[in-house]
Amino acid sequence: MTDFPGLKRKRNKDGSERLYWMARSDLVARGYRPSSVRLHLPDTPEGRAQLSARCYVLQAEMLTWAAGAEKASTTYDGTIKSLSRLYQTDEDSPYRGLKWNSAINVTKSLKIIEGTVGARQINKLLGNDFKGWHRKWGEPAPPGERPRPWRAKHAMDTVRQLISYGVTLGFEDCLRADTILSKIRFATPPARTSIMTADHVEAIRKAAHEQGWHSIALGTVLQFELTMRQKDVIGEWEPIAGGEGGIRHRDTRWTNGLLWSDIDADLILRKTHTKTGIPVEHDLKLHPSLLEEIDRVPAEKRIGPMIIAETTGEPFKHRNYTQRWRLVANAAGVPKTIQNMDARAGAITEAYDLGAAETDVMKSAGHKNRQTSARYNRGTIKQTSRVARMRLEKRTGNND
Repeated sequence: MTDFPGLKRKRNKDGSERLYWMARSDLVARGYRPSSVRLHLPDTPEGRAQLSARCYVLQAEMLTWAAGAEKASTTYDGTIKSLSRLYQTDEDSPYRGLKWNSAINVTKSLKIIEGTVGARQINKLLGNDFKGWHRKWGEPAPPGERPRPWRAKHAMDTVRQLISYGVTLGFEDCLRADTILSKIRFATPPARTSIMTADHVEAIRKAAHEQGWHSIALGTVLQFELTMRQKDVIGEWEPIAGGEGGIRHRDTRWTNGLLWSDIDADLILRKTHTKTGIPVEHDLKLHPSLLEEIDRVPAEKRIGPMIIAETTGEPFKHRNYTQRWRLVANAAGVPKTIQNMDARAGAITEAYDLGAAETDVMKSAGHKNRQTSARYNRGTIKQTSRVARMRLEKRTGNND
């Protein structure tokens, strides 16, 4: 057994040598990278010891990859379904690193993929196949209903994930399919255009209180006034096994929602946005409608989660909150085209309407960049009119 596994020496014109660690050619052909590593170590006893150690490390990494690829090849038969099953069961798969709610959505798409095209051989797929799948997945069900563009988008995004995973395992057919997919652009589902306005919020507040759903009123005002996602306001129930502490229901634990303790004595609310990890601060003294809702909650009950379901005394489940919000919105006369998620877009659009600086909108919404905030801006006549007036004023001024 050599002390320098994989070491290759190449001679320079001046007689000196260049040292390389070289991966096995058969494994390189199967997709292992790096295929070679240049090594710079002095020709001394200490340098040779370091060279040997480095070669052993690189060799071990290569053989570990080979063992995983060999294991994968025994369960992969070239079909979409076998790749999907491997993706879900391989301990080193990106699937294992998905957050629980993302894993649920990806699993739904995998079920669609396996059920419709699972038997297809990846090495025979062409661009028209992928385009046809995308078109089929977006068709109405049943016929005559609305198309399902988001279903198609999520499924095709998952196909890309599957093929990319196969590439990392060195499957040549996946590398070919990945190249084909890289040349295809699928139609993007149309962006939402509905926005929630301050008038809608006031109508929802009134209807919620009339029906005894004070939590819906508080939650809606928090979302709209503070440009927050529903998740950051009402929280979410994440699966958890074992352990103690926290608010629990069966095998889930409540997390990420607003707590009364997030508000300090000066009425400054501090919250780290769950999606971006960006901390934001809001001065509640500048939001009269929110203070009115807070005043409705007795001081002795301002402990723990801010949004509590009247029926259970616990934080809402996402589906229950959304359904209850819709019933209240219907009673308030809010169009069905406007959803709870539109509160955030409505708040951001209102800010742009009033001429707020992009960076300020970004910070208020907890976004990482201005472009993200701009996507929530569902530009209104106020914005286009303001631009038109500015242009007109400049032209008029130039003619004086």
